[in-house]
Amino acid sequence: MRRLLPVVIVLASASALAQKPWELRVDLPVSVPVELPAVPPINPFAAPVVTPPTPIATPLRAKFPDTFSVLASAYVDTQGACRRVVFTRLPWPGLANALRPIITATAFTPARASGAPVPVWLPLGIDLKGRIDEGRVARVQGTAPEPAGPPSVEPASGPEADAHDAGLPATPLERVDELPSLKRFRVRIDGRPWRQPFRLLAEVGPDGRCRRVVFLACPEGLRGWLLASMAAWTFRPAAGTGGPVNAWVQLDGEIEVKMGDLASDALKVMRQGWAPGAAAPAAAGPPPGA
Repeated sequence: MRRLLPVVIVLASASALAQKPWELRVDLPVSVPVELPAVPPINPFAAPVVTPPTPIATPLRAKFPDTFSVLASAYVDTQGACRRVVFTRLPWPGLANALRPIITATAFTPARASGAPVPVWLPLGIDLKGRIDEGRVARVQGTAPEPAGPPSVEPASGPEADAHDAGLPATPLERVDELPSLKRFRVRIDGRPWRQPFRLLAEVGPDGRCRRVVFLACPEGLRGWLLASMAAWTFRPAAGTGGPVNAWVQLDGEIEVKMGDLASDALKVMRQGWAPGAAAPAAAGPPPGA
């Protein structure tokens, strides 16, 4: 035992001497910039063809029934009077001028919080039932999609609010115990004709029929009608080196729309919607044909 003791002491001393602070390993993350290769933009709708598809016949459906959705926010004061309406979703331009005086003339019971009436921005929804009586393609031009980059989509329009709206005193809906309720509501809008520009992409097969549609600029309320109508459109198909081929074509044009009467007997009161200083509510789903 006397011979082993000095050996143990020497080993322990050697281990302690090996753990020097300036010899400790420290791993530090160091960011190394990596230059990514530049990828040129491409257009997935472009294809090398001799000539793009050309529209031949463009009939539009007559007496097309549909339901057109409207979303709005109404400022209802402590007396239940609607003092301001901001539309956040319209099926086509121009409808706001017909709807605004009808909504502002509607009487409400005021919202209540802690037993007292309070002013609020009230989200509303209207489903207008009617039909598109008839229409005509006034002009249309087909061009081959540019291969340099994808086509641009017209951005959705936001609420047409002004600075005065943000200054109106309003109680947030999450603090309201009782939402305003309608005493009576009925709307009827006489039909009228108008002209509407449009821009879209259409996939045309070798048989000259439209297979798929992507809307680039078109009011949401007219898309279902156009989709149903384009099933009967005929095209001169794209020409490839060996004959007719499948290809996309960009269509820019203008249509004449004759709308029938629109009517609704219900004004839906909702808990969530747009208010001054907030973003517009997202659409319920992708537009038809997107």
